[in-house]
Amino acid sequence: MFVQDLMQTKLITVTPETTLPEAIRLTGQRGIRHLPVLEDGTLVGMVSDRDLKRAMASPATSLDVRELNYLLDRLRVGEIMTRGVITARPTTPVEEAARLMVQEKIGALPVTDGERLVGIVTETDVLELFVKAMGAGAPSSRLDVVLGEDPSALAKVVEAIEGAGATISSIVTLPGRAPGRAKEAVIRVATINPRPAITGLEARGFTVREARRG
Repeated sequence: MFVQDLMQTKLITVTPETTLPEAIRLTGQRGIRHLPVLEDGTLVGMVSDRDLKRAMASPATSLDVRELNYLLDRLRVGEIMTRGVITARPTTPVEEAARLMVQEKIGALPVTDGERLVGIVTETDVLELFVKAMGAGAPSSRLDVVLGEDPSALAKVVEAIEGAGATISSIVTLPGRAPGRAKEAVIRVATINPRPAITGLEARGFTVREARRG
């Protein structure tokens, strides 16, 4: 899956001249946390709700309400936005976009096609995809199966589960949780009774660390 399959395309943007109160109003009314900043149609920065809250708290608290509002009305997005924005392309793989957000500690990536802003992908979008990929939300059972070092282990696990009459909804393989720990497979089976699948796996010598119905 690529970023273009996940990104939001109905964008709310601001300019460097947008005032702080207006940017705050936009994030509050639209329920968003990131605003791309465009100047003459070109992406020049990003401002987050965290940036806005930090800027709101920056004026001296000893000012009265009238003086404080006057200062905030004069503050522009261009003064607080993040420049040198990290972007993704529509054909960037979703996992690469997620890696960038984790590595750079950012909550959103603007998506550009050449010089044109075409979308935005956020950490919420990635988390929603993760939930779907893991098969959560549908009647099913989750099995955590230790794969060990056998390169054909995953194929044998699939064979054992299907041989027990269970239907696999999703499979995700993960490295061991600690150094030296064996790789694991997190498997969703489309049944609320995973016992036959567990029995079939154990008969093949696999360890099922955890089984959860839901």
